[in-house]
Amino acid sequence: MKNLWTYRLIFWNAALILVTGLLLSFVPHWTLAWMLATFLMPSALFGRWISGIILDKQLPWRYWAYLSVGVLWFAYMGAIIGYWLLFELDPDQFPEVLINPVFSFIWVGAFTTADLLLERHFFPKAEDEVPMVQFISERKSYEIRQYAILYIESRDRFTIVHSFDKDYPTTTTISAWSEQLTGFKRTHRSILINPEHLTSASKTAVTLSHNGHTVEVPVSRSYVENVLA
Repeated sequence: MKNLWTYRLIFWNAALILVTGLLLSFVPHWTLAWMLATFLMPSALFGRWISGIILDKQLPWRYWAYLSVGVLWFAYMGAIIGYWLLFELDPDQFPEVLINPVFSFIWVGAFTTADLLLERHFFPKAEDEVPMVQFISERKSYEIRQYAILYIESRDRFTIVHSFDKDYPTTTTISAWSEQLTGFKRTHRSILINPEHLTSASKTAVTLSHNGHTVEVPVSRSYVENVLA
């Protein structure tokens, strides 16, 4: 299967069919089960979408808690719509399992995990899809992900690459770094930041954050308009 979107279409339609079969244990007719499954699927799609972002960007654990709340919200909204449209607000016909958070987490988690594993198996990311940065630091060759860089600081005759877990002194100039790194922005003649980690900005400083750790770097007058834009 070469097309990613074809795979996703097949996978989530298969998931819809499986959820429909699962709901047949709680409702009397397959059309009712299918419509109810359709109302519930946004919770699984939301869970899959956000979990992919959390994993790719290595966000801290609290984002999984936010995701859990979002999944429950979508699942409950689907249950409410089904209660209103399909069961005509009749509590005797409404399957109580739909408002059970354990049930929602189990089936959403199962499909999300399966999709993540299958997609990574059949559609592995090519190396050129993950921007990598190569440089020499203290006579050693390094290659790190561009995303892992928070900012680069110039100190007279050398620069320092500040990453998530280590600082690398290099002889590459700040101007050369600016040309090499796509999307990075100057906030100062000696500072080049990665906007992906930007959490706040003012006329005098910007704040970069990753996994709960924050760092503040200065903004010079020459670069204020560039930063605020």
